Amino acid sequence: MKEKISTPKVLMVGPGRNVMGGISTVVNSYYELGLDKKIGLRYISSMEDGSKIKKLAIAFSSYIEFSRHIKECDIVHVHMAAQASFTRKSIFIKKAKKAGKKIIIHQHSADFDDFYFKQCDAKKRKQIKKIFAMADIIIVLSEEWAKFFGENICDLEKIVILYNGVIIPKYCKKDYTDTNVLFLGRLGERKGSYDLLKAIPDILKVIPDAHFYLGGDGDIVKSQKLIDENGIQNHVKLLGWVRNEEKEIYLKKCSIFILPSYHEGMPMALLEAMSYGLAAISTNAGGISRIIDNGCNGFRIEAGDIEAIKSKLKCLLCDPQLKKKLGINGYNTVKNGFNVEKNIKKLEQIYSELINKNGVTR
Repeated sequence: MKEKISTPKVLMVGPGRNVMGGISTVVNSYYELGLDKKIGLRYISSMEDGSKIKKLAIAFSSYIEFSRHIKECDIVHVHMAAQASFTRKSIFIKKAKKAGKKIIIHQHSADFDDFYFKQCDAKKRKQIKKIFAMADIIIVLSEEWAKFFGENICDLEKIVILYNGVIIPKYCKKDYTDTNVLFLGRLGERKGSYDLLKAIPDILKVIPDAHFYLGGDGDIVKSQKLIDENGIQNHVKLLGWVRNEEKEIYLKKCSIFILPSYHEGMPMALLEAMSYGLAAISTNAGGISRIIDNGCNGFRIEAGDIEAIKSKLKCLLCDPQLKKKLGINGYNTVKNGFNVEKNIKKLEQIYSELINKNGVTR
């Protein structure tokens, strides 16, 4: 029976809310601002950090829970990345399609293009297109990703652009005289942390009191080796994965944020740092150009350009007034354009239009 309804019931699937990564940060912001009070929201964790055995157990139990609650929902909203995430989420999407539910695929991957073209054969690509064809709406993080998916994987008419957003802190940075630099993200090649570590020795020749704080999981062993080889142990601190109050300490302690990534969706760490007023340096990867207007509210460089990392960091570390200008402009950019409160209103609109377009099967 088809009926018009005003309050959607949404079964949302994604990584555990304590999992290290941007998707969990997005989902947690939904809860912090009360999305679960505005709609009928049930969240199912399809993956947790841990051993392979733990991950398999979570995947199995989450599918059982999903099967138990699917009859109750109007919409299945699936947060998806690439690689293993695509494989896991495909199972839920097939189940939702079979149950006749409205389906939203919320695509967060930083490297779905590489996954699709370099890691998948023709058979796998066909499977990917089939899964995306099952969705009623495909949410992507930027115009760049809308173009990629529309040209290669799914109907452009199904795509909705929804920028990532953050909760704007009450804190207002006023002092830009420190020489502290923050990096937040998984340590490794993709996020450009190795390039940053290689740039630091030359930076210290000009600004010998500079300090660098790297927060994230990933290849800590290789990172520490680079630190030791370059003799920068007294200027670099590996923080491990930081969140909540601990992360806020470093967002307040530092006046510069750098994320020299090779691949990105729309990085939550960059938005968070700018919301705290840090002067930002990043690259042209993914949707970053939608956030940073080069030279106005931050700097964009080419991924892999270590000389540019050195140049921009030296420039900011030596000029507190420029840091302040970029930091304030960056804060205003995020407050006005990447506020999660606006995102939630748009998400509610997407839900409402989707369930009432042709009614909902119950």
